[in-house]
Amino acid sequence: MEQYLNNQQDISILENAIRNGVTDDTVKLAEKIGKHLASGNPAEKLKTSQLRKFFGEVKRQQMTGYKESSFVLLKPKLAYAVGRVKDNQNHYKIEDLYEVLSKTIDVVVSKDTIDKPKAFKNFIAIFEAIVAYHKKYIVKDN
Repeated sequence: MEQYLNNQQDISILENAIRNGVTDDTVKLAEKIGKHLASGNPAEKLKTSQLRKFFGEVKRQQMTGYKESSFVLLKPKLAYAVGRVKDNQNHYKIEDLYEVLSKTIDVVVSKDTIDKPKAFKNFIAIFEAIVAYHKKYIVKDN
């Protein structure tokens, strides 16, 4: 994750957005993340199907309302997806998605987060922006 995020500054933007709402800085960061996830050689970049799988799960959870026990299970699901592709020779962008979403999930469920349903909605907004920018920058393989 460090190669495309200015570690502490960008993480602070994400944490603030989860707790207090999305800002222009959050949207710019989502674009940076989405562009990064869509870049690279075809074998290593994040595939739309990989991204949509987790986005679909988040949208299903949105329909039923925030339930922390279901929400935190996204982390092991993402970890499993990373494990399916990971090797010692390549860096796959799904690892970067895992890092970003893992950190933001931690903020939503943190004991310091007072309004968790609101934080969940903010998480969804950020994830939607990342998905949108990924779609903008992904080059279709024909």
